[in-house]
Amino acid sequence: MRIVAVAGFGLLLAACNQTSQTASTVSPTATAAASNAELPPIYEPLVDMHRVNPDKYRRDLAECRQQAAPQEAAARNARQQQVAGTAISVAGAVASFIPVSTFQQARTVAAASDAAQRVGGDVAVGGAITADQATADYALVVNTCLTHKRYRILR
Repeated sequence: MRIVAVAGFGLLLAACNQTSQTASTVSPTATAAASNAELPPIYEPLVDMHRVNPDKYRRDLAECRQQAAPQEAAARNARQQQVAGTAISVAGAVASFIPVSTFQQARTVAAASDAAQRVGGDVAVGGAITADQATADYALVVNTCLTHKRYRILR
């Protein structure tokens, strides 16, 4: 039982440690700007490029993405939540294979394993739903911004 608890705590700590290291060393606005520069965009609009200056479009797209930065951050955080929930669920499934010597220990390990799988699954589903909603909001903000700048959005 201790092994299961230590393994679950270790996975949880590893997932939390990754986000706390980046947030503690740099200000939140600088972190968001740096993470957006390093990571690929979560949505690429399909724009009619007929009679459009590509350089002006790139500047306008960057400005529209900056306006949608809160939605992008929410979507990325929700995807991390989904990954953490999946990791907890997998840890629960792996814990079910721990060999035990008594029936009482087997019941305890099975209950803990089932609880970890259930909680991990719920967290993963919640993260997926939130990520999908935030991604749709991000696409809406970018598309609306580009439409206001007189670009024709094809999808």
